[in-house]
Amino acid sequence: MDNNIRLRPVTPRTVSDQVADQLRALVASGEFKPGDRIPAERDLAARLGVGRPAVREALRELRAQGLLVTGRGAQGTTVANRPQPDFSTPLTPLLGQGAERIIELMEVRSAVEIEAAGLAARRATLEDLHRLAILLTAPGDILTPEDDVAFHAAVAQATHNPLIERAIQEPVELLHDHMAAILSAFYKEPGGAIALQQQHDAVRRAIRSGDEEKARQAMRHHLNYVARGLAQLVGTGRVMRLVFIDLGGTLLAGSRHISDRAKRTIANVREGGVEVVLVSSRPPRDIRPLHQELGLLAPFIACDGAVLWNAQAGAGLVHIPVPPELAEEIVALGRGLGAIANVECDDEWFTDSLRDLERDSIVDYEVSEPNGVGNVDEIIESGEPIHKVFLDLRDLEDERAITALVTIKRVFEGRARVYETAQGMIDLVSAEASKAAMAQQLARRMQIPAEQTMAIGDDDRDTDLLQWAGIGVAMGNATPAAKAAADMITSSNLRDGVAEALEQWLLGRASTGGTVSVPKPKFVSS
Repeated sequence: MDNNIRLRPVTPRTVSDQVADQLRALVASGEFKPGDRIPAERDLAARLGVGRPAVREALRELRAQGLLVTGRGAQGTTVANRPQPDFSTPLTPLLGQGAERIIELMEVRSAVEIEAAGLAARRATLEDLHRLAILLTAPGDILTPEDDVAFHAAVAQATHNPLIERAIQEPVELLHDHMAAILSAFYKEPGGAIALQQQHDAVRRAIRSGDEEKARQAMRHHLNYVARGLAQLVGTGRVMRLVFIDLGGTLLAGSRHISDRAKRTIANVREGGVEVVLVSSRPPRDIRPLHQELGLLAPFIACDGAVLWNAQAGAGLVHIPVPPELAEEIVALGRGLGAIANVECDDEWFTDSLRDLERDSIVDYEVSEPNGVGNVDEIIESGEPIHKVFLDLRDLEDERAITALVTIKRVFEGRARVYETAQGMIDLVSAEASKAAMAQQLARRMQIPAEQTMAIGDDDRDTDLLQWAGIGVAMGNATPAAKAAADMITSSNLRDGVAEALEQWLLGRASTGGTVSVPKPKFVSS
């Protein structure tokens, strides 16, 4: 026998380990759901044909992993209520053993295996397809390191390119020594095992269909999922589950343009299990097309945090309106100073008058026309939520406009948030409304702590959000206040700063050179 052949010693498995594997598989497959009661020790022992000590040890292991919880009295042992995967458990055996190298190996795999999946879809023979099919683990079965290596090797073999086979074989084998620990960590989370199995099956089905692009997408989805988990498991990244992204000056290059790179990166981030939420001073109707363009599902934050909007239902979920009496006072003072008063009410715009200047803005910025002209007072008196009052001072001479702005800020200080959005335009929202306040409400609804969130912005109105989030990212074109509030600074909106930050922090890719880390102590609460 060739002494250079790599053989690994077989590790004997205890009875309790085998019992734990079976129970873990039942949870992973969904047969045992969060909150379900686990059968009593004696029942499990009888059905499995093992002694109660082995069952007791297996249950103890699963409780230690957080998969099971023990209640009082008749509640017994139940499946933990943890429906979303959380890859925050550190892999102690990997620390100090080339954790950075593991991430680099995953980057190599992504570079080669995504294209290999496309070639396999083009070239796979019936024999290749049969090999892939028999290598799939049955639903609920435990995926072993050998299973994983064999499956990826089979995809490489289906390319019928020896160089690609070699390029894939080496990084996969180098990861083999760590695969048992890696897979074990994935399996500690309900849904982890079934997710990996489903991803393998999606790759196989795409290759069988002959659709090259679909095969690449399936492999990209799988490797992104694994890479994200690995980055967090080995301590090279924080667990992120929710990202808040501002629009103007941040995601957008221009008034409405989202780059192809940003679209791809956001799609990849979401494939990895991180949800993306758009945040803006704009009203819902002007955010909705961008939300649809990105294919997002989560609600978005509009009107500087005055409303959390459900795009699917076309309605607000949470409102922080300007009190009617305060709205009346703002409008009265604004008119007295020579301003044209406007209100945003439940995604509708009402104005005192519509001049050529406003009509030009509607065309230039591709915004909707007002829903009513001359009925601002009537709308305020209706009792419908007023998300924003905005005053147009553009008809005033510069000195009068400056005086009006100073007066409005002084009169409503502490009672409303006052923002100068553009020269001669002033927005006022409730003092309780802010992007950070609404982001916090959404995170609580989703049961996601602040430290598992990221926020990206560019403006003074984003500072509270950047400070609250677990990671605050300021754009290269951000205001000094936004940069001071952030943990890091990325490139400008014209150089895909959003995509760059997401790639570095959530997809585990190296920065292209524009991202600068800004260490800052942060004390946050969810």
